[in-house]
Amino acid sequence: MSGPRAPAGMRAAAERWRGAREPREDGVRVGAALVRKTDAGLVCDCPMASAPVCLHRLVAFGPEERAVEAVEACAPPPPKAASRERLAEADAARFGPVLAEVEALVAEILTVGLTRAARGAGARVAALAARAGALGKRKKLPAAGGRDVGLGRLSRTLDRLAVSLDALAGTDAGEAAAAALGELAVARNLVRALRANTGALPLADFAGTARSEYLEVPALEVQGLGLEAWRAPGGAAGVTAYVAVLGEDRVLARTAVAPASPGPDVRAWAEPLARGPAFAASGVTLRDLSRGSFTLTGARIAPGTGRLSSSASTSAAERKSLPPDAPEMRPFVLASASDAARFGGKIGFDPLGRPRPSLPLALLPVRALAPSDFDAVTQRLILKMELSTGRTITTSLPFREDRGLWFDNLEELTRAATAPRWLLVRLARDADELLIEPLTAHVPSAGTLDLTLDALVPGREGAA
Repeated sequence: MSGPRAPAGMRAAAERWRGAREPREDGVRVGAALVRKTDAGLVCDCPMASAPVCLHRLVAFGPEERAVEAVEACAPPPPKAASRERLAEADAARFGPVLAEVEALVAEILTVGLTRAARGAGARVAALAARAGALGKRKKLPAAGGRDVGLGRLSRTLDRLAVSLDALAGTDAGEAAAAALGELAVARNLVRALRANTGALPLADFAGTARSEYLEVPALEVQGLGLEAWRAPGGAAGVTAYVAVLGEDRVLARTAVAPASPGPDVRAWAEPLARGPAFAASGVTLRDLSRGSFTLTGARIAPGTGRLSSSASTSAAERKSLPPDAPEMRPFVLASASDAARFGGKIGFDPLGRPRPSLPLALLPVRALAPSDFDAVTQRLILKMELSTGRTITTSLPFREDRGLWFDNLEELTRAATAPRWLLVRLARDADELLIEPLTAHVPSAGTLDLTLDALVPGREGAA
């Protein structure tokens, strides 16, 4: 079987998302689309099905000329988990009008283009998000079989889309556009999943009423990894302490949000948050949590996002702190090809906007840093990091005005006389590039430096 050859960019994108394919008895599902093999060739049920080439077909079976072999090689999927179920017809009916409006608005935005849509669509998207969020639990559920379902995930997706559309008028239009396109894709996929209602997914994946509630967990032993001061495109800001859960391959976060409209001086609003309590009834600060080792009892966690609650029921008992090279920290170290494969599952785009089981943070063992290079044309900072294993990693980070302190610190760090031994980095995708964002540096002569908050002194290795 042969067909038209897809553009190189589409073929490359398909290879990157091969992990998203789900073989089924009736074909291969890719996101919300189903690709089937027929006598006439490969058939996809997406809106681009009539096009000569389709990304879903490429993801499902690779190039068209390999379709026959790929179909024969697809094994039947494992038995479906019992948690997968269909949406009740009564719920599907009450969601219908909102889903139709969302679908029409997404099509309109894509038709007129993001720039033009941003002039008036943000408010409409926000209003639609409020309507979707209001469709919570039915007032009268049947005595048996009734479920608390709603459009919570769709509502939150639309909220983020509205923020991204508003941010298109700002200085970081490129990043806002990428975020808006991602949210448009998620919104469209959620609408398709709700309408298809195949029973192939847990209801929480596409028809949850609200965010994951905080659940109390048994005692946790955690080791601090680092601290980040951040600003979101919509204007929100805060400080987040990251901790590794010992004995598990999981990173949790405890966040304190800044008051409304924080000023441009990051340290002015972030330092008080970093010195503030990590938990309501504890004397441990966020900075303490990000650098020390603790046993947490009574901790409450949002399972879907890995957020720790500030609940007063949480107590923190200090333990002996572990260095990054301790055996207990090995699950959080990125140093080899096998590590890269393991961390690869923590990043990437989820077609339904589902959060990853663990935050995509890793510890890099560093031997040396090359002096950074800022490309004025692309407005990206290029970093080269030589790992202790001998591998060299290169990444380029897009500049944003609110990241000025962070960029200054990265440039100073790469030119310091002593290179850090360890870097806490966040892994992310930017189109077809892997972003490696250093957040915290462990420097032998200067201790721990939080690069988004501490101000490194030029010519010295420590913070101001």
